[in-house]
Amino acid sequence: MTDRPDNHTPGEEQYTPASPVKRILAWTGVAYMVGFVVLNLYPFFNQGIYLAGIAPLFACPGIAGMFSIAFYLARHPDSPPSRKVSMALLAAVCVVGFVISLYLGVPALLANFGGGQ
Repeated sequence: MTDRPDNHTPGEEQYTPASPVKRILAWTGVAYMVGFVVLNLYPFFNQGIYLAGIAPLFACPGIAGMFSIAFYLARHPDSPPSRKVSMALLAAVCVVGFVISLYLGVPALLANFGGGQ
């Protein structure tokens, strides 16, 4: 025991850190926020011309967040085998979706800068 008095009163709640799933969702939201800010600030520095055809790139943060959650739940030690298998399949689908989104979005992004198509 320590010599310090317990400052915890019965009506006061203890701090509980957020779960990893909530943290993943929060970082996914931060990635979308940064993307929207960049998308809205770009015309100010490029004579009012917006980026065109980059919608598939905005699926990437959501797909990456879903992959992270699926990977976390697939590797969680308390998960039953059925959840591990289904989360592994979801993670594989997320990888395919991420690659397809990049395949469709990066050439359109490069075309906006004078390269690509």
